[in-house]
Amino acid sequence: MAVIDRHEEVSVQLTGAPEDADAVFGALLAAYPCDRDAEEHPHQEGRGGHPTIWSATYDVAPVGTAGPVAATALHRPVGAELSGSYAAVDRLARAMTTGFSVEVEHAVSGDGEKQLRLRLDSSPAAGG
Repeated sequence: MAVIDRHEEVSVQLTGAPEDADAVFGALLAAYPCDRDAEEHPHQEGRGGHPTIWSATYDVAPVGTAGPVAATALHRPVGAELSGSYAAVDRLARAMTTGFSVEVEHAVSGDGEKQLRLRLDSSPAAGG
């Protein structure tokens, strides 16, 4: 696990079908270093009537070395909540628009931190 500068990390929480969450994590992992192992895949635990939330933290600092977020097809929309510094959250949210259709559902700004709730769907470029 890499050490991440706290000002350049974004915590990402996803809700939706496990295979769609896995597709989102995979697209982000191809573009940014992450605390999540590439072999870790979301899976459904129990069905207590509550949505399952999967999380990972991405290092968005290497602007010049990060690859693009690939156009990704999803079976169903995925809910995503991003939190971190203003610049880091904005950088990741902008990058996500290259891989997904992104709709901002809610934004909250606090003292040095920002939270965005997004709805991700298939990128038109992914043909899905």
